[in-house]
Amino acid sequence: MNLEQTTIRTGRRRPLPGAAYPLIGEAVGVRPGRDASDEQRVVGVDGRRSVIFSADDLGLLYAFNEGVRSAYNAGLLTSTCIRANGYAYEHAIHEILPACPGLGLGIHLCLNEAECVAPAERVSMLLADGRALRPGFYPLLRVARSPLGRVQIERELRAQIERVLDDGLRPDHLNGHQHVHMIPAIFRLTCRLAREYGISAVRLVRELPYATGGWGKSLQPLLNANFAKHLLLNWYARVNEAAARACRVATPDYFIGVSYTAYMTLATIRDGLRAAPSGSVEVLLHPAIGPDPRDKRYPVASLRRYVCAPGRAFELRALRQPELYDFLQREAWMATNFADWAAAQEQSRPPETTPEIPEAVRQICTTVQVSGPPWVSAAQEDSRAFAQLVLVQAASAGRVLDIGTGTGIIAICLAKAGRNVTAADISGAALRTARANAGRNGVSFKCHRSDLLAAVPGRFDLIAFNPPYNFRPDTFLTNVAKNVVRRVPIVRRGSGLAMPRTVLRFHQQLIERLIREAPDHLNPGGQILLHAYESEVAALRSVLPRTAAVELLRHPGLVNQTVGMVISL
Repeated sequence: MNLEQTTIRTGRRRPLPGAAYPLIGEAVGVRPGRDASDEQRVVGVDGRRSVIFSADDLGLLYAFNEGVRSAYNAGLLTSTCIRANGYAYEHAIHEILPACPGLGLGIHLCLNEAECVAPAERVSMLLADGRALRPGFYPLLRVARSPLGRVQIERELRAQIERVLDDGLRPDHLNGHQHVHMIPAIFRLTCRLAREYGISAVRLVRELPYATGGWGKSLQPLLNANFAKHLLLNWYARVNEAAARACRVATPDYFIGVSYTAYMTLATIRDGLRAAPSGSVEVLLHPAIGPDPRDKRYPVASLRRYVCAPGRAFELRALRQPELYDFLQREAWMATNFADWAAAQEQSRPPETTPEIPEAVRQICTTVQVSGPPWVSAAQEDSRAFAQLVLVQAASAGRVLDIGTGTGIIAICLAKAGRNVTAADISGAALRTARANAGRNGVSFKCHRSDLLAAVPGRFDLIAFNPPYNFRPDTFLTNVAKNVVRRVPIVRRGSGLAMPRTVLRFHQQLIERLIREAPDHLNPGGQILLHAYESEVAALRSVLPRTAAVELLRHPGLVNQTVGMVISL
């Protein structure tokens, strides 16, 4: 794929569903309310700040089919997903998709509504009566725990995927009705099947918390089941991301459409994108125009009310509003589909390595003992693993700088390994703690009180930095609060699950400053090694110079979805 921006015309020929969809870049593309087939769209992918506007339930009812068609003609819908067991499936593939050239297409896997696609006798554990799938999310949790249940789930998933493929369609991603594919056992199956059938991506529902539209709208997720669903799906995302990575299946960084699923207005979409300032985001909508007289039968009675609800009109209106288009242009978001996004991700993916850790290095980092007062940020359980990565990376380094040293654990490990190390921290209390811990471990090193590199003299071959998990510089009260809260097991295990917007932006600001100051403190060929959450890698890359090279280091001791991020300027 050419990553340079080029202009193409989309209305003169029909790409296969799932083919490349034009993007909205810096140049003017289709404005909402204009005919997409008569305008030019701008293609440009950088894999860093991408948004996928996705509509679920194509093929479920005629009302959804017409909603997808209308949303596409609005100019900003970039992707949809088809229900293989939908009432209007044939209408979708013969009437809607030909009318929406270039619209990305996924498969909306359904295990809890309408009829099964596989032979009923082969998926009996999923059925309520006859061929009807048992409704609900929680019954599938029980079925997915059973080996036979997982076999039957796989049979139904295969049948739905193969029906779509047999009709000549080229899906670019998989997801699940009511997000049932996020149940970890089902998610692993979904990723494995995506890999087997050559489908590039799977929806990962990881939504950052955000508020929108005043107190009344902000409290809306608390007044229904959306808040509980938000917490559950984000918890599942923690393990599911690792499963997708193991299968080498792409997943967007963030998702919008759980908390405000019935209220996806312009404000909701805009504020959701602001909550995820970088990386890739899927925005989920359910556009429908109903009731449609062709819908003679509904899988569940509530669907008739659903397609007539005001929320469906809100979503269509949002996609037509020039303000949304202008927001995307102003904030440098580029609209894409899963196929183009996944291709760009593959090309821009940082190389990854799992360095071999010598036993001597493991021994040093295991035996170092550190402690500190509650007003100094404590060393977390993966600090020793990160110290091992620093030692391996510093094997050929002459001078090493540990900034934000805290308790001094990294600097102490480096000193015990015989490295020439200097420590720095903005906190005088932290430096006193680091010196005391160094004395207990029989080593010493230079210490400088400095805001990043501002007061550190000299040049170094390696700069190691573990940014504080905070939204502003550490203070007495914030450090005490962090050290107390991190004693709660669920907080300690889940701190890397979803990076709060304020923490993410603070980290971006720190790294942006560090990169500006680093050239005056690095020897030729010198590197920076960051301790980073995987969910923030894209955001941190977005503030690096275009010429900077990035490599990710993995270590089994790094927990909470963290990696070592090597930056070469």
